[in-house]
Amino acid sequence: MHEIEIELNVPVAMRDGTVLRADVYRPAGDGPWPVIVARTPYDKSDPYVNMLLDPLLAVRLGLIAVIQDVRGRFASEGGEFVPFASEAQDGADTVAWAASIKGSSGRVGMWGPSYLGNVQWQAAAQRPPALGAIAPSTTFRTGDGLSTRGGARELGLCRPWSVYAGFDALARRHADDGGAAERVLEELITAADGLPGPTYDELPTGTVAEKDPLVARLGLPTFDVAAADVSRHQLSVDVPVLNIGGWFDVFLQGTIDNFVNGGPEDRLIIGPWNHMSSAPQQGDLNFGCAGSGAAVDLGPSLNSLTFEWLRAQLSQVGAQEDRRVKIFTMGANRWRSEPTWPLERAEPKRFFLLANGLADEVPSGLGAALSFVYDPARPVPTLGGCTLLDHRPAGTFDQSAIERRDDVVAFTTDPLSEDVEVTGRVKATIQVSTDAPTTDWVVRLCDVHPDGASYNVCDGITRVSSTPGEAQSVEVDLWSTSMLFRAGHRIRIDVTSSSYPRWDRNLNTPDGFETGEMSVAHQTVHLGTDSYVTLPVVPVAAHA
Repeated sequence: MHEIEIELNVPVAMRDGTVLRADVYRPAGDGPWPVIVARTPYDKSDPYVNMLLDPLLAVRLGLIAVIQDVRGRFASEGGEFVPFASEAQDGADTVAWAASIKGSSGRVGMWGPSYLGNVQWQAAAQRPPALGAIAPSTTFRTGDGLSTRGGARELGLCRPWSVYAGFDALARRHADDGGAAERVLEELITAADGLPGPTYDELPTGTVAEKDPLVARLGLPTFDVAAADVSRHQLSVDVPVLNIGGWFDVFLQGTIDNFVNGGPEDRLIIGPWNHMSSAPQQGDLNFGCAGSGAAVDLGPSLNSLTFEWLRAQLSQVGAQEDRRVKIFTMGANRWRSEPTWPLERAEPKRFFLLANGLADEVPSGLGAALSFVYDPARPVPTLGGCTLLDHRPAGTFDQSAIERRDDVVAFTTDPLSEDVEVTGRVKATIQVSTDAPTTDWVVRLCDVHPDGASYNVCDGITRVSSTPGEAQSVEVDLWSTSMLFRAGHRIRIDVTSSSYPRWDRNLNTPDGFETGEMSVAHQTVHLGTDSYVTLPVVPVAAHA
């Protein structure tokens, strides 16, 4: 295809008369072609948005591509932007409109990441007749990972998102009062500039975004978590779904859970990527050319795979593959296809936390314990992982400096005599006690290389209420991974009580984080049979 027609700011009327605006990219000629729709709160005219969505590639592959500003954002009408609140009906109305535009075959799909993925689930739940498939990538399922994680607030996601979403929202709100607009935008710029420090540090953090002092002071947009909950919508979705995620994406587990709870035609692709980048370099490590989203498994780009899958679904041509899951195993740095997730051949094995600092499959040292002091005034800093911090990149980084802190305890196996593959959900069960009424427990799985560098694989947090001095069993969900621990490497499990500013600091006070007061907590990890990490170990085939 050598010619492309582009229409900008095409009006699309919603059922209540509100006009949303869309850019339409179509092949030159009469068609008909299937149509794919992306609906964004991030400005359809933004160069980064267009680079990410790549509508020109979609046209070259025989699709009409539509990118629309959602209600209340940028070129679209709709008053105050309330995230997720109107996306179900607006999405269904947009699909119906897209089916009737010039050159359309009458069959419509949807694509896009994150917020753009959630709006697909909401629209699909309305069952618009023209919708034939959706392809949400890096998209959450529930509030877990979106607003909270294990009871702690996802501070490193929520605060920056509200700040950056606030620029268009406040400019629109004060469009008729230049002085007021200047004042609030200046404060918002100060907040954005302070995200590496002061903006994150402001207390209290609030149990929900609406109680965040920064959000309340400026009236910034916040997540409507109930409206966004995919678990509420999925039972009504009756079209095939292509789920795409990354091992270092902040919404990794939600993407997997959306697939696990989906239908037999659904597909799952997970690469060694984070929320913002599918480059093979993730933090300190490079996972090789095959790990790049620009050439998945040394083949088509991730966008090409998405568009080709959507075209096949909407044109109803091409046979379905028996293997519905394509995953990248880190360490081996290879792709492979599987019939489903979780892998049936994965065997759960417990690695116990031992008094001599070793993690082992055989428990010992019953009655022993290790202690540390957690001070929320000097929390353990976030370094990599499944994050969406604007100033601290996601991915895998050497944790050695963090592990030398006196508020982190590490448990490490002996050097492995053979390769060990861990693919699936990782969970920790730890017997702990504290002198605080509430506190947090963070567990991290690391791959220790022969040179001593300790690279994070996955982690999790659980916020608990406690009876001071009384031991309790705490489960920490580290989410999922696919990692080959090479022979000669060691498996390490870190236990601490913070990862800041990804998760807000527990202040160790009765309410955890409603007040701005801080207390120091004395933490104890009880060892032996009651403290362990469960790893899904997969029999290892030959890895080059």
